[in-house]
Amino acid sequence: MERPNHLKIEEKSAASRASSLAIVAVIHVAAILGLVAALNQGAILKQIEDIKATVEAEKTPPKAPPPPPPDLVKPPPPAAIIPEFSVATAPPPATVTTSPKPPPPAPPAPTVSDTVLRPIARTRTLPPYPPISVRLNEAGTTLMEVHITNTGNVDDCKVVKSSSSERLDTAACDHVKRVWRWQPPTSKGQPIDATTRVQVTWDLKDAR
Repeated sequence: MERPNHLKIEEKSAASRASSLAIVAVIHVAAILGLVAALNQGAILKQIEDIKATVEAEKTPPKAPPPPPPDLVKPPPPAAIIPEFSVATAPPPATVTTSPKPPPPAPPAPTVSDTVLRPIARTRTLPPYPPISVRLNEAGTTLMEVHITNTGNVDDCKVVKSSSSERLDTAACDHVKRVWRWQPPTSKGQPIDATTRVQVTWDLKDAR
């Protein structure tokens, strides 16, 4: 008598699961064995490197000792230097010859005038009184220094002492330069320039 089909199908499924579990188990076992083998291989490599390092350390020759220091050569003793002294003798004093100094030149002879300066009296007029000075009652004396040419004219006038009024001083100088005349002095027959002082007295009586 044959088994029903559904029983056959269940048997096949059970066989398939068993096969799958076996395969999975084999894979796990293989992975574990591979891991163990890798760990063992790493340990073996480490041991090989330690042995190699030990062998290389034994093969390294020891360093040669440094050479001994060279012998120090002692310097020769210093030689004594004896300085040389030379005594310089002073040269004989030079003979100084003094020549007599020439006499100083004679001073120029003073100019001697043949004649002296003389004023021309008719020209000695009083200057006109400035009207403003009359109204202001200005008065005083103007002292002047005048330069007289060889023709007897006055070409320069300077106030030596003021009359306390610049207006009166200016009027005095202008009048003297314009009107007053002199007979110039002579030297060796030739008329020469001269300088003299003159004054003008300002009095209000003369203004009226």
